[in-house]
Amino acid sequence: MKQRIITGVILAAVLIPLFYIGGVLLNMLLLLLTIGGSYELYNMFNPERKLPKITLFIELIISGGVYLTLREFYVNQINSEWLFLSIVAIIVISALLFIFINEFDDQKYGELFITTLYPSIGFGAIYATAEFGLLIIGFLFLITTVTDIFAYFIGINFGKHRLAIHISPKKSIEGSIGGTVFALIFTSAYILLFDITSIGNIQLTPIIVIGLVILLSVMGQIGDLIASKFKRASNIKDFSQIFPGHGGIMDRFDSVLFAGLVLMLINNLVGIL
Repeated sequence: MKQRIITGVILAAVLIPLFYIGGVLLNMLLLLLTIGGSYELYNMFNPERKLPKITLFIELIISGGVYLTLREFYVNQINSEWLFLSIVAIIVISALLFIFINEFDDQKYGELFITTLYPSIGFGAIYATAEFGLLIIGFLFLITTVTDIFAYFIGINFGKHRLAIHISPKKSIEGSIGGTVFALIFTSAYILLFDITSIGNIQLTPIIVIGLVILLSVMGQIGDLIASKFKRASNIKDFSQIFPGHGGIMDRFDSVLFAGLVLMLINNLVGIL
């Protein structure tokens, strides 16, 4: 626990200034995290490293390219056809790998999409959220962090009903609900303290805040369960050990990636409507 706290403090000391500064430095950090996350997923899917090294290089290039395309789409509003072309490129490239590399079977074909799209879309959404300002990215991280902390402590002390025993035996329904309730309390206080009235296209009213926080808290927990199921299926404890006490990039950012993706989806839907 001590190591986890120390690492968390160091991460906060690095991330907060970069989210405040934004621009090129933040873009480079999130690009590196995207590529690192894809590298972790690639290793998870290929523990015996039977695929040629060129496949790893190609998948990391695709992941970084999708992140940069999404970043441009969110920030500079480039034409949506570029996103379509990115998906087409992935399909074509994966088809070529499927045809010309014997070890690249139908399962690897599907894994490529997870390896490249999950981190790139998630971190792209985080960059877009950061464009709304430090307080808004703080809002997102506050929800997922408070949910995670209180779900753990409430689950340990009061959890009796398992949430998803086949994925994560220690998680409980009581912990899940408690984490969401405390996320709502802390986030509501945060919004009032800093007088946050909107998140992009989303105008914050008391009802909207309650609904949005509950939804993002739940989505963050789903992101955590997705990561847990990946690890259980692959028989690994952590995606890597890059963050002592926290595991890898996909361990540390699993909740906020999924919640950030949902937040940007809602923001864009509101903008369309």
